[in-house]
Amino acid sequence: MKKFIIAAIAIIAFTANTFAADTNDKTISLFKAAYPNATNVHYKLLGEVVSISFVVNNTSMQAFYNNDGEQVAVSRETSINRLPARAITTLNSKYPGYTTTEVIEMEHSTEGTSYYVSLEKNNQKVITQVSVDGSVSVFKKYNK
Repeated sequence: MKKFIIAAIAIIAFTANTFAADTNDKTISLFKAAYPNATNVHYKLLGEVVSISFVVNNTSMQAFYNNDGEQVAVSRETSINRLPARAITTLNSKYPGYTTTEVIEMEHSTEGTSYYVSLEKNNQKVITQVSVDGSVSVFKKYNK
């Protein structure tokens, strides 16, 4: 009985690893086709999502793929100047004295495009979410 349980666990583990390997192989293949000029490529499994960090044309990017190998989102570093004018005005008035440390553009397959702006002042850090219409909301706020 003990050998049967060990064998069953081994088969389940092997099957799960094989499925994950097949999914990752498919994802990697699709990624390479979509981004043939990508450099500094790093793969990471985040639960049921494969995250791939890479650089294209000197721009840091990250692509996210589901278990079926479908790209569900892609993000890239960008500048504050690429935000809608309304958002820049709102950020400047709501967060005077804060320094922008990072701006990320996120294209999600179902939710569309949004931006994440990291702002810092003294020991405080605020990450805001900016929609394409220029509305701004707090995504995360904490002390450094």
